[in-house]
Amino acid sequence: MIEILPKFLSVLHITILIIIASSTLGLILSIFVTMIRIKEIKYLSKIMTLYISFTRSVPIVLQLFLVYYALPVLFSLVGINISNISAVIATILALTLYNGGYLAEVIRPAYLAVERGQHEAALSLGYTPFQKLTRIIAPQVIPIALPGWGNALIYLIHDTSLIFVIGVLDIMGVANLLISQSYGSNQVEIFLTIAVLFWILCLVSDNIVRFLEKRIKYSQIGSGIKQ
Repeated sequence: MIEILPKFLSVLHITILIIIASSTLGLILSIFVTMIRIKEIKYLSKIMTLYISFTRSVPIVLQLFLVYYALPVLFSLVGINISNISAVIATILALTLYNGGYLAEVIRPAYLAVERGQHEAALSLGYTPFQKLTRIIAPQVIPIALPGWGNALIYLIHDTSLIFVIGVLDIMGVANLLISQSYGSNQVEIFLTIAVLFWILCLVSDNIVRFLEKRIKYSQIGSGIKQ
């Protein structure tokens, strides 16, 4: 395990890059989707509902195949050539869509959990919609949504174990190469090493979420906001 560890560490940055990019873009996408659904924008709201249903129902490995193999074919029908899309970019796109759909169902209930009177009070005080969102609504939504976001981040880390199926040379990709080169020997040591690495990634993510929860709690106590 000690001998093969450097080979996994040499590609660990690819997995981390995909996790950070997908989680960040997925969060932005989920906020956009949530705003459309809450405002009940005609047609767009129904499209977003279908999008969420699709991403939450279809296994992530199929979504990876659809983005990497089917999306270039669809774009070619309208004269756009993306056949040279890299596996890493396709992975980030697929995981972003998947993570965005999942998080949209985390943020929307958190937003709806804020009392309607808070919105009316902000408007009565002359707050603009942006000021209402950033000063009144968001400080109450974030603590509610943060645990769900933490779970989504853990699930996203788990999902990266499947990205080797479209050719991404990440941790699992290296594992397959090592297994094939050794003709299937030392599989236990290889998979155990991978398990430890994923465990560490999840522990780091969990500690980040716990740190954010504590900071938010302290800031609320300092400002007098009650949960």
